[in-house]
Amino acid sequence: MANGTKQIVIDWEKFESLCKMQCTQREIADAFDCSEDTIQRRVKEHYGSGFAETFKRKRQGGLISLRQNMLNMAKKHPNMAIFLAKNWLGMTDKTEITGAEGSPLAISITVGTEAAKKLTEAIIEGEGT
Repeated sequence: MANGTKQIVIDWEKFESLCKMQCTQREIADAFDCSEDTIQRRVKEHYGSGFAETFKRKRQGGLISLRQNMLNMAKKHPNMAIFLAKNWLGMTDKTEITGAEGSPLAISITVGTEAAKKLTEAIIEGEGT
């Protein structure tokens, strides 16, 4: 280097592995004992694109691997299968109770005193809520 400092050696396999593990730019810089600016500059030199664009491409292998592992886990672990069904398929475990043929559920309230009856009627009519 022109100013006498030693150039940081980047192991590009390790760099790509760190991207797959979803490491931040700061974590990657720490792994190579250098600054984020150095990572940014060296990535641009090596790949011809900035860190963000390169990271976006290189992280995909990690996401694919994670999905594969999750699918394999779902075969043996019902909780993972439920998680995937809710998150990927939009399933819920919400229970709705309806009346006959999907009509609203009819509710009958029996009260013991006239005061309780008036209070119940006021609540049903939306007063006092």
